[in-house]
Amino acid sequence: MRTNHSPFIQRLLTLLTLLILTVVVSGCSAIGASMKATPTLSNWAGFTSMPLDDLKARYTNEYSRFVRVKGYTIHYQDRGSGDPVILMHGIFSALQTWDGWVGELAKTHRVIALDMPGYGLTGGPENPDDFDEESALDAFEAFVNKLDLDSVSLAGNSLGGYIAARYAARNPGRVSRLILLDPFGYPQDTPWILGLATFPPVAFIGNYIQPAWAVTLNLNWVYGDADRIQQKDYVRYVQMNQRPGAKPLYIRTLKMIEARAENFDPPPFKRITAETLLMWGGEDNWVPVSLAGKWMADIPEAQLIVYPSAGHIPMEELPETTVRDAARFLDRGFEAVGSRTISLEQALKGS
Repeated sequence: MRTNHSPFIQRLLTLLTLLILTVVVSGCSAIGASMKATPTLSNWAGFTSMPLDDLKARYTNEYSRFVRVKGYTIHYQDRGSGDPVILMHGIFSALQTWDGWVGELAKTHRVIALDMPGYGLTGGPENPDDFDEESALDAFEAFVNKLDLDSVSLAGNSLGGYIAARYAARNPGRVSRLILLDPFGYPQDTPWILGLATFPPVAFIGNYIQPAWAVTLNLNWVYGDADRIQQKDYVRYVQMNQRPGAKPLYIRTLKMIEARAENFDPPPFKRITAETLLMWGGEDNWVPVSLAGKWMADIPEAQLIVYPSAGHIPMEELPETTVRDAARFLDRGFEAVGSRTISLEQALKGS
């Protein structure tokens, strides 16, 4: 007898099948890591949250500061001296993603790494419905103003790269140099896992329950080589996911990314005047390196460095190599990294 499923059920079955296949293919190490990262079974299953005070005790240090702007209490760390550079992480991450950069950059710069609006210890506004890309951009701009920074360099990854580029386009005279690592921003095909997470029944449940194993599986996927992930990184991503109020903001983030990926209105990046270095993981499954061409078309002075074995967060996966290129660019611009940059055509050929 033939069974006719509705399109709704067919889509759900397809997405769940893909999820099961992903778990079977790559899940053993990630699931084991998720169990080590959680103190109780309820934490592992994603039913409970971690107290904010416990997270602050673990993820603040002598460099930590908090500032209130636009309905957000932004956590940031401020060290070093010299020309300022702000480090802006991507979705579901936190300022510790830059741990491999801050020590080196602080030798010559004032380095400010923040938990971006919506994530880390910053979290979201009092009303989660107020969290969107415009509120995040406005909060970041207010943060820069609060620190009284007239001129600054920015380095942003993923969604943080998009916010950095939006800020640079809105404030062309205030950004001296811009580094964008695997940035979102242009129309693109999105990974199937995003379609699963934003599927209405799954999204509804995801506002309340997000298993730790799903977090660690996703981290495996965004790395080019999952063997480079350290247990402390698994722990951090899981624990930040279990910050009170994080789960609905994560679902809103995925819906926001999906909407941005389907938005064909021209972005404002032609207004960027800062020297711009694109740094891209050649194995990025979220924002493929082919999209670098759109950035290079809108920012004619932009140049590209590709890290063939890295995924979506190359500064975390290859910290020593990427910070060396970033430091040279921040100090002397393109003349210092010219031999490392390549054309998009070379990148797509694997050069």
